[in-house]
Amino acid sequence: MSVITIFGSIFCNKEPIVEGLLEKTGYRRITDGDIAAKAAALSSMDKKRIRMAMEAKISVFNKFTHEKERSIAWLRLAAAEFISEDNLLIDGASGHLIPQTISHVLRICVVADREFRLAHAQKERGLSEKAALSQIRKSDEDLAVWVNTLHKNQDPWDPSLYDIVIPANTMEAAESVALIEGNLRNEVIRPTQASQKAAGESI
Repeated sequence: MSVITIFGSIFCNKEPIVEGLLEKTGYRRITDGDIAAKAAALSSMDKKRIRMAMEAKISVFNKFTHEKERSIAWLRLAAAEFISEDNLLIDGASGHLIPQTISHVLRICVVADREFRLAHAQKERGLSEKAALSQIRKSDEDLAVWVNTLHKNQDPWDPSLYDIVIPANTMEAAESVALIEGNLRNEVIRPTQASQKAAGESI
């Protein structure tokens, strides 16, 4: 079976889409935390420090320690070990660790405009507009740096990085789930000998 990756901006109401897909497909959910935990176990590095590789801020000592680069290498290995399995939904920024050469991956991006995100942050999280904007800016900066580090692309929402881009502010979660599930049955993303070999070689 294929693998789904689902990447989204903060406060874009991605969770109902993820939950709907898990219910419809029976896939196993893998989060950034799961991949960081595996990377920590493989490397004996601290999980918290490995997670910092996904943030825009870089330690002033990184040019000496190369900790961010080492963390990303271990995260890649951890992601590769996970995708040797079937029926996975990788939820978060870690989906970008999977090489484009692995074709049996359906890559999803969930986006929403600022007004939608602010309204969601205020209604669901009880945040003030100022607090919500601060979190949005920080999250978007982290995601932009992460995607640029991995793909040399400064736009984390660039459609060329994904198979499907979901506009959460105009598309209901159930409609989004149906669209993704329908594409999951497409022959183009079915595992092939070549794609499975590519997955094995990424470990």
